[in-house]
Order: sequence, then C-alpha cells, then structure tokens
Amino acid sequence: MIEVEIKVKISDPNYMRKRFKENNGIYKLSLYHEDTYFNMPEGLRDFRQTDEALRIRKSAEFHKNDKSKAQKLNYYITYKGKKIDKTTKTREELEIKISNPEDMKILLKFLGFREVFTLVKKRELYDFMFNETRIEALIDYIPILEQHFVEVELITELIENVDKSKEILFQFLENFGIKKQESIRKSYLELISDKLQGK
Repeated sequence: MIEVEIKVKISDPNYMRKRFKENNGIYKLSLYHEDTYFNMPEGLRDFRQTDEALRIRKSAEFHKNDKSKAQKLNYYITYKGKKIDKTTKTREELEIKISNPEDMKILLKFLGFREVFTLVKKRELYDFMFNETRIEALIDYIPILEQHFVEVELITELIENVDKSKEILFQFLENFGIKKQESIRKSYLELISDKLQGK
C-alpha cells in the first residue's frame, strides 16, 4: 500500500474549517494520537538516515460536537518506507492493528529496537468528494510545535498511480488557496528534531 500524502502549514484553523464547510467537507470525527517511534537496534540501519519510520500508535476517536458518543480507543504498529518523490510525503506504509501496545513495546525492546520519541497529535478528520474521488483531509495541531497543519491523502496499491493521485490532491488544495510549493516533505518527527536543534 502506498500512501500519497501532502502536508502544509496553516495559520488559522478556524478559517480552514469554514472553507472546508463551504466546499462540502463533512466533519467525521476528532482524533488524539500518541505516536511512539522506534529506531533499529545499534549496528543495524538507522531510520534517521534511511528515511524510514516504525511507530506504535494510540488512537482515541471522539466527536467534538457530541459528548454522548463513546470514545473509541485503538492501537496500531506502523512501518513507513522512505519517501518516493521530491514534493510530497508519499511512501509505502504497512499498518497492523494490535491489542496490547505495552507488550509490543517490550517485544521491540527485547529485540534491540530503541524508543526515540513520543509525538502527540490532535486531529480533525474531514471527508470530501472531489472530481469523483474521495479525499480525507485532516486539520492537525502539534502541541510541541505550537503549529497547525492540513494533511490530505489518497491510498493506492500501484506506484504507477502516484503521479495521478498527487495531481488530484494538489488540485483539491488549490480550492483553499494552497499552492504546490507549500508542500512540506518532512515528517512531524523531523520538524520537531529541527526545532529542538534550533534549525
């Protein structure tokens, strides 16, 4: 599975919510993610150098406008391959639902994997139909960066479809005044690392 993903910074999330609504975006749910990242054992390849990622995610789902709906809690282990183009965060991804994240963390540590960082994301998921294509869009807030972002993504099985998917997503973002050159290729983890290093 290949995740074609575009991420951009935004300054005003309320304005973006308004624009989403004006463009027939449907609010689906809110998410609270805690992503714990791991690196390979010492002496093996370094994910920071190879542009890969391995994480365990705690995902809490809730509806911001309806407190009567119960919160859902899920856990996943996810591998992300290196980015495969020069303008977006497109990469191969494998995600597996798990039932016991603490046991999985213990297993990884027994195997020599090193825990790197836990990243918190607060997210709102919206659903769009654009040119007969279903697009998921997220408004993200990353507390440690004190910054909001918009992420849009499409999933494809074939690398031959990546360019077409990117074109659809960039056309979609044009509806909100977002230009192709605003695309950020760095992951949130890379952006946080840059901030901590004063870049």
